[in-house]
Amino acid sequence: MAAFISFLPIIVLMIASRLLPRRIALLVSLGAAILTLAPWLLGTGTAKQFSIVLATLIAASVVWHFAHETSAERWSGSLISAGITLYAFGSIAFGHPFAEQWAHERVPQQLWTHPTTIHIVTAITAVWGAIYVVMFALGFPRERWVLPQQKRSVISLVLVVAGIAFTSWYPSFIAGRPL
Repeated sequence: MAAFISFLPIIVLMIASRLLPRRIALLVSLGAAILTLAPWLLGTGTAKQFSIVLATLIAASVVWHFAHETSAERWSGSLISAGITLYAFGSIAFGHPFAEQWAHERVPQQLWTHPTTIHIVTAITAVWGAIYVVMFALGFPRERWVLPQQKRSVISLVLVVAGIAFTSWYPSFIAGRPL
């Protein structure tokens, strides 16, 4: 459930972008991103690094949209996807896959450095990185794609839902098998 909440601003952005002007959709998504950070901002909880990165990317997209509406209209979704992709694979490269924060909430501390735990959080982070590589590619302007924007949006939403399902399913699948 914590993973779903962290990805909620992206889901809100995808849906709002189909229903509202891009500028308003970005603002609504930024509001959702700030809400995911509310416990941390109010001093009653901790923030996921992913949520901070996502809120920052959405805020940057909002600023870009107000400064350069034409280019932002075409590229702001790609900025967010590229940023998440770099964050996902960068967190793996630096030895702290972003999924480990969720694992630390569910796994006893003595298992944090266990090879199975490390494998699971790395695999989950890599899957999310791959999802956002595809979403980055899908975010290119219309003239580069045969698929209409609506189908690309549906594909992106399906990828996010599949990523959430994978994140929920994979740990129990691997925990039941020896590595």
